[in-house]
Amino acid sequence: MVKLAEAVGRGSRALLVVSSVALVAMMVLVALDVVLRNTVGTALVGVTEYVSGWMMPLTVLFAMAITERRNEHMRVTLVEDGLSGRPWKVQVVGAQVLVVVISAVMTWSSVLLAVDSAAMREAVPMGSGLLAVWPIKVAIVVAWAWLTVQSLARLLQLALTDEAVTEDLGDGDSHRTAMEGSIHA
Repeated sequence: MVKLAEAVGRGSRALLVVSSVALVAMMVLVALDVVLRNTVGTALVGVTEYVSGWMMPLTVLFAMAITERRNEHMRVTLVEDGLSGRPWKVQVVGAQVLVVVISAVMTWSSVLLAVDSAAMREAVPMGSGLLAVWPIKVAIVVAWAWLTVQSLARLLQLALTDEAVTEDLGDGDSHRTAMEGSIHA
């Protein structure tokens, strides 16, 4: 089980690298655009389109799987904090089943949108040309699919063991993962 979790984790970290590169590229493009607008009086063509159509989706969606892996997503723990033992585990496993189902539905929906977009070679106006949109829709499928895989790996760990492996970041953050609700750093 741990080997599966580690393999899936490597994929999640690879997507994080893509997300990070997109974030840096977005910052550089926006900063360069602002500097050029204020010094030369001209803007870079297509910055808004690239940032909103390509880099933001890559930045956000490609980071979802590692967020799931690290158990760092936002949650309301009012009910969870009041439970321990078997009721706690049933609640955690049930919530994880919902995560898997929702991410699988989003994957399927994204596949349908990507197929339609690719079939029509969807593009948006950018300056005097067009910016292809369909490739990012295919990338969105990858992001949702990998979140589904990462969520399923976590579900299997939660359901079949007393703990779910989370990535130890060495930052002192603790994650409640064991069946009895103990703290795992």
